[in-house]
Amino acid sequence: MIHSAAAAEDGERQRAWEEFDHLYRGPLLVFIRRCGCPGDRAEDLLQSFLSVVAERNWLAEADPERGKMRTFLLTRLKRHLNDARKHDQALKRGGGTESVDFDEVSAVLADPGSERKAESEFDRAWAKAILDRTLRSLEESSEARGTGEVFRLLKGQITGGSEEKLGAVAATLQQSEGAVRMRLQRLREEFRKRLRAEVAETLLPDEDVSEEMRYLAQVLSE
Repeated sequence: MIHSAAAAEDGERQRAWEEFDHLYRGPLLVFIRRCGCPGDRAEDLLQSFLSVVAERNWLAEADPERGKMRTFLLTRLKRHLNDARKHDQALKRGGGTESVDFDEVSAVLADPGSERKAESEFDRAWAKAILDRTLRSLEESSEARGTGEVFRLLKGQITGGSEEKLGAVAATLQQSEGAVRMRLQRLREEFRKRLRAEVAETLLPDEDVSEEMRYLAQVLSE
């Protein structure tokens, strides 16, 4: 959706940006900070990167045939960080002030092990964004069905949390523990279906959703 809408009319492009921002702003910021940039400077670098993405309409250039969106973005972000380092060095030589020490950023990007750790944190943040999006979708659906309270009480157990508190939930809902356990099972089944659909949206039609689901689980378990 992001790829196709990026080159469309203003309304669709705005929708694409909202989707992009929801899924990728957090992970991109995590990567920049993991590269050694402090809080405010990381925010500035992220904003400047997003501005370049918008100005050059890079989303329209992302080719799904060449790989996943997150791989494309990280490649462009690394290039942007290197450009920012060169710019700050030029300012310093010209008598300006260097706003951040890019030595650590350069060291991270130059070392395969450190770079991979930063990429792994980006992937974890992306996976969590997918999970959060799925949970919000399930919550909205539950609210529409009039079972929002049930969702909120069981939310912590949907993704595999402890079931020790089911008795207390049953007492709150004035239902048997068995009935609550059945509700939890249905919520978990619906969550898995919605999560699979969310992951499928990030892939080409012929890519293996099950493999990507396994990778998402692996990333979250690390």
